[in-house]
Amino acid sequence: MNPLAIESAFRSALNASAFPTTQIYTGTDYEELTPESLNLIVSASSVTAVGVGIYTATAVVRVVSPALLGPDSYSQYSGVLETLKGAVTQGYLLANWPTSGAPNFCGSYLENITTGFDQHCWTAEMTLTLGVMD
Repeated sequence: MNPLAIESAFRSALNASAFPTTQIYTGTDYEELTPESLNLIVSASSVTAVGVGIYTATAVVRVVSPALLGPDSYSQYSGVLETLKGAVTQGYLLANWPTSGAPNFCGSYLENITTGFDQHCWTAEMTLTLGVMD
């Protein structure tokens, strides 16, 4: 299973209704991030075969938001975090996962959420285990 296919499908699911106007990058993209705006990055760091055609993937969604963009920057970051918490649920992903040209979605489990502050940016990482199949 190609991690890029999982990243692309996950990005499409998030763009479907939770973040329709937000640029979401994948971990394997070569695009440059815009440092003065909020960035969402989806990556599939590992894929493990658990059966014939069935895989688990560790996916990480990273949010990076510059802290120095005015008085509303933290509230924007908090709003994105809350929207993202709803968008990584099984129900949301099942309803919005692409049905063609992508691995089939089988389920998800949110393992942890970490937040922090790094080089003048608020950051958050959500680590999920996704079940997918060919």
